[in-house]
Parts: sequence; C-alpha cells; structure tokens
Amino acid sequence: MMSSTLLAGVLALSLSASAAVPSVKEGQVQVHADDLPLEVALSGDTHGWRTVDRLEVNEGTGPFWLRTQVEVPAREAGAPTPALALSMLGSWEAWWDGSPLGRNGQVGRTSAEEVPGRIDAQLPLPPELSAPGPHVLTMRVSAHRLGFQPVGTLHRVQVGEAVALAQTRMFGLLPALCSLGALVLMGLYHLARVRLTRDALATLLLGVLCLCAATLVLLEAWRGIANYLYPLHPVRLRLLAGTVLAVAALLPATVHAAFGEPRRWLRWMGLGFGLLSLAFVPGFDNKQGVALGTSLVVSALLVVRARRRGEPGAWGALAGLVFSVALYLFEPWGFSDRGFFLAFGGLLLWLTVVHAQQQRRQQERLESATRAAERLQLELLKRSLQPHFLMNTLGALSEWVETQPAQAVRFIEALGTVYRHLLAVSGERTIPLSRELELCRAHLDVMGCRQGTAFRLKTEGVDLDAPVPPALLHTLLENAFSHNRYVSPHTFRLQGSLVTEGAQPRRHYAFLAPLGTGKGPGGGDGTGSRYLRARLEEAFPGAWGLQDGPTEEGWMTRVEVPA
Repeated sequence: MMSSTLLAGVLALSLSASAAVPSVKEGQVQVHADDLPLEVALSGDTHGWRTVDRLEVNEGTGPFWLRTQVEVPAREAGAPTPALALSMLGSWEAWWDGSPLGRNGQVGRTSAEEVPGRIDAQLPLPPELSAPGPHVLTMRVSAHRLGFQPVGTLHRVQVGEAVALAQTRMFGLLPALCSLGALVLMGLYHLARVRLTRDALATLLLGVLCLCAATLVLLEAWRGIANYLYPLHPVRLRLLAGTVLAVAALLPATVHAAFGEPRRWLRWMGLGFGLLSLAFVPGFDNKQGVALGTSLVVSALLVVRARRRGEPGAWGALAGLVFSVALYLFEPWGFSDRGFFLAFGGLLLWLTVVHAQQQRRQQERLESATRAAERLQLELLKRSLQPHFLMNTLGALSEWVETQPAQAVRFIEALGTVYRHLLAVSGERTIPLSRELELCRAHLDVMGCRQGTAFRLKTEGVDLDAPVPPALLHTLLENAFSHNRYVSPHTFRLQGSLVTEGAQPRRHYAFLAPLGTGKGPGGGDGTGSRYLRARLEEAFPGAWGLQDGPTEEGWMTRVEVPA
C-alpha cells in the first residue's frame, strides 16, 4: 500500500514536471552524471540536470541518468498498443511516466557488475500509459565495455506499432541485401577472369572492389540482422571504417587501371595523402563520408581526363559516377548507411559493362592481328621458297659440291638451322630473345655463304629472356638484304635498354642495319613492315611502338614494348 502510494506520488510529480523536460522530437534530452536514487531521478527535480543534443549524449561509463519527452502518435480505435524502439550503446533500465518499462542487460557500477545489453531493443508500452500525447522516458544507463569514446550513445527513440517498426527495419534492409548478392557474384566473376584476360590488373581491382563493396553492405546490414550486444558495436565500426577506406582507395585505382591513366605514381601519392588526412576527421561517420566523397570526386576527375583522351567507355563510367555523386550530395554523412548500396551497385554495374566492352574490343583487335600475322607469315615463307630463291640456292649448291664440298655442307647446315627455327617458332605468340638471336645468326650464316663474305650480329644491353614476337629481328634482316647488296663483311647491331619511369617498365630495342650497295636502305610499308606491326599487335595489344628511318650509319629500326 505504501509502495503504491509512493509510486503514484512519483508519477504525479513526474507528469507535472514533464513540461520542463525537453522533447526527443526536438532532438534534445536531459542527462545527470550522478547515479541518483530512483525516487530523486523520477521526482522531476531539475537540479544537476543539463540539456544536450540527443546525438551528443556521452556521459562516460556511468551509471548516469537520462530523460526526455516522447510523443505517442494518435491511432485509430482498437489499434494495437504502441511499442518503444530504443537504440543505445549501453545497458539500461527504463521508466515510462515514472512506471517501470523494462531493462536491456543489467546496469552496473563496474564492468564486472554490468551485464551488456543489446544495441537495439523494442519494449511494449503499458496500455494505461500509451494515450496519444507527450510522455516522459527516464533511463539509467551504464557503458563500461565500449572501449572507446563515441560521439553519441543514444541513436534512436521511436514510438509506433511493434509490427510496423519491425517491418520498416526489415524493408530498409531488403535493397541492401539484394545488392549484396549481385556484388558478390560480380566480384567472383571478375576474379575468375583474371587468369583469362590480358588486362589482369584492371580485372583484379574490379573484382576486389566488388567484394569490398559487398562486405561494406553486409557490415551495414549486420546490425539489423544480428542485433548484437553493445560491446560489439565498436568492433563493427572499426571493420566498417577499414572497409570504407579499402573501397575509397580501390575505386579510383580501378578507374586508373581501366583507362590507362598516365603518371600513376603521382595520383597514388595524392590519394594516399588524402586518405591519411582522415585520421584528423572526428567520428566514424564523418571519416566514412569524407573518404567516400573524396574517392568519388577523384574517380570522376580521372574519368573526365579519360574522356578528353577519347578513351572508349568513359561516357558510361562518367554517367555512373555522376549518379553516385548525386546520391552522395543528398546525404553525405549518412551515405554509407543508406545511399551507398544503390550508388555503388549501379556504379560497379556500369564499370563492369565498360570493362566487358573494353575486353571485347581488345579481343577483336587481337583476333584481327593474329589473322593478319598468319597471312603475312605465309607470304614471308612463300617468299623464302619462291622459285628464284630456290634456283639460286640450288645453283650455288651444285657449284660448291663440285668445287668446295665443305662450303656446301656448311651452307646446307645453316639453311637447315634457319628452317628448323622458323618451324619451331611459327606457332608461338612470343619467344625468348635468345631464340630469336639464334635464328638471326643462322640466317646471317646462310647469307654469308651466298654472298661469299661474313656477317655478324652484335648485341648490347639486351635481356636474353625477354619475350619478343617470333621472326621480329629475322624480318628486319630479310628487309636489309632485300634492299642492300653486301659484298664485304658487315656487322648488324642490336641495342637494348630498360626504361623504368612511368607506370609500367618498357623495353626499347634499336636495330641498325648497315648500308650496302643496291636499290635502297630498306624499310617502308611493305610485307615485312606490315608483318612486324601485326606481330607486335598480336603480342602486345595497343602497347607497342615501332619507328624506322635512315641514319648516317644505316637503317635504324626502333621498337618499344612492355617489359
């Protein structure tokens, strides 16, 4: 009887003081840092209480008291009794208009005394205290197991029908969970293609980016799926921050690789310093917002540069980035919570389409180069077996068999070596430079026998294991002998160098064919030159260079390929 009287008194005092309590609808609450006795905390006394923003409640480990005014919305007659949804980093006990409402975990004065509560909770309101209008929510809170100092501990206070609150939460998760499956499938698809594509870096980065975006969506949705204990929230926040940083770095890196942006090291340095500056941004949400915003802006600038260079697919990527930036600007600090799954789902789909188009164009160019190389190779072989060549060769052999048998044997062996090498390399896309040099020296032996003099091939600064298209130098030798007549010993020279500046190392080759007598120095756009270009395109699609021209010492051919 005494307790009922006391409770009724406390309730009356609480209701009379509710007008002085700030409303959660206005975004404010009152907090008291001391662990007050229950009757004092519910009395409506304002001594020691201070008003703060709801999202800035942070009184340390506690226990501390918190109270605010909550509005119960009007509802139709016969509608279910509303429930109260609370999201708070801590264990708490709650009173509604002075009456006990429920608890989440166990509030304690020490970490050992406290039992952690779940981060989200939903409590039914007492039917007799759920009339539409303002009500006072009072809470006693402790948070000994956070392990860090958050910006705010009270995330949500909401009143509504229990079923509607649960459905709203689940409906909010559905789009993210749908995009999660698509992102995982896209990521696995690109990783599976890494070994099959020539532009493996762009494919690898796109696959890893898809999986990181899927991880971010999963971590964002995990709170609604698992409703974990509040000490796990800092762990989830740190995982989220790491994943956001990975996504923020991988997006411009993927755009960089996909469009072959020059001067990559400078861009990487800028991006690295930009991400390091995030250490000075307070709060997890702020860090994530700044990181994703910076990533989108940098990626958009890279795509604009690619569009100016006329890179195919740049318009599509730019459209996806503009869509993502628009969603980001709509809510920058909540972008990773809500707009991210839609923006990055669409953006990564755009990038996948662009990547597929680039791969298709590259494959078509490769197939065209392969067909051209095969056709030109047949023409070169036909030229080596043409009747004029055979008649001269057989005539020389007949003479040498009768007069110089040793010279005949040497010529037959050299000729056999040439054709054996040509047969061995004809089906290869690239061969080591050492095999190409063996073919060239065998060809020089043949030509030396036929011209009655000696020819040498001198190399300098070359890597014998470096890949080159088959018959690359052999074709240059054939061109030289086709356009010159050498009646005295000559030395052909090949100089190689490795250039490591820029995004990808390059190999430079300079081949010098000495001047002889005859109709001209060689080169031009004949079958040999077209064969060289087709072979280089087949071996290094879109990444090679070839220039030739006369010099004082002879005909110089310069070739540049990726290292």
